Amino acid sequence: GAELVYDEGKSAAALAACRTLAEELTEFRFPAPRILAFKEGSSQARYFVSRLIPAHKDPPYEQEARFPQLRTLTSEQRTKLKSSFVHFDDPSFCEWMRSLKVVPPQPS
Repeated sequence: GAELVYDEGKSAAALAACRTLAEELTEFRFPAPRILAFKEGSSQARYFVSRLIPAHKDPPYEQEARFPQLRTLTSEQRTKLKSSFVHFDDPSFCEWMRSLKVVPPQPS
């Protein structure tokens, strides 16, 4: 019981930190984006994931160029992260650009 309460406290603190970061990053954006939070595995979370561009299908060098934080993960962590994504037939943005014979934009 105490362990569960401790984990819930850590989760609430992590959620609050993520919400604060998201609010700071979007403070000057117009129109202001909605900030959503879901429980992992819930129907809302599955719907949200289904709407994301499947960048996890891009080659590792393109993923790392766009998301430099991935370089800090171990191979085990990266494998676990990649396995958490749901497979979709939709192309990623880079795959779609290549299908048009256009070079995908370089990350800034």
